[in-house]
Amino acid sequence: MIEVNKNMLNKLRPLFKDIRFYMGRSVLDGMLGEAFTDNLDSPRYAYLHCKSYYFINGEITEEELKEIVSKAIKNEKCVIIPSDEIGKVLEKLYKENFYKKERYSIKKNPSFDKNKLQSFVKKLNPIYELKDIDKELSERIKKENFRNITDNFEKHGIGACCLYNNELVGVCASNIIYNDGIEVNIRTKEGYQRQGIAAAMASKLILDCLKCDKKISWDAANLNSLGLAEKLGFEYDSTYYAYLYQNK
Repeated sequence: MIEVNKNMLNKLRPLFKDIRFYMGRSVLDGMLGEAFTDNLDSPRYAYLHCKSYYFINGEITEEELKEIVSKAIKNEKCVIIPSDEIGKVLEKLYKENFYKKERYSIKKNPSFDKNKLQSFVKKLNPIYELKDIDKELSERIKKENFRNITDNFEKHGIGACCLYNNELVGVCASNIIYNDGIEVNIRTKEGYQRQGIAAAMASKLILDCLKCDKKISWDAANLNSLGLAEKLGFEYDSTYYAYLYQNK
């Protein structure tokens, strides 16, 4: 298996056109992570590693897949996102070690209604304080392990958070980044959900991204996330499976 340097990454793009692999574009853009393949001139298969995600596609043998998995599971929170065919092989080889979970791809390049987004921000109860994430807040978010956000946030990140009596109760920010945009990561603290916090934070983030000409990507890990995305103006594209490692 060969590690692919940045000036050769474009050779892998044909393997990762499926929308489920969109987050792997951060690797292909040379922004985050690493990429490996069997052959630089004519790739038969490849995988992209970005934070806890491993995207695998192509024609691969069981032994080659085992080699990738053995590396991936060293990251205890690894999530493997394979093609459908590779997913079947993964299930056969690792029945007890991976939890199969549905995820929902969202169409890219949506058209947003700015007035609608602004209304979600204005509707937020004034007991909550909506703030841009600066260096101090990004460090606090990481220290409290509240939500994964972009490394070197002051330089590369963008996002909003929600405070209640100075308690951090919500974060909506970039996590994975691309050369022209971001992937949204969002969380509202238990006990503060269904109060409009998520919609307000996400709306503010989207509006801020539109101001600085950043594209916004959303990939939903559950139906609640999908519902929020659609409420904001995104459109559902397709369902796929992710495999979460379980250390037994």
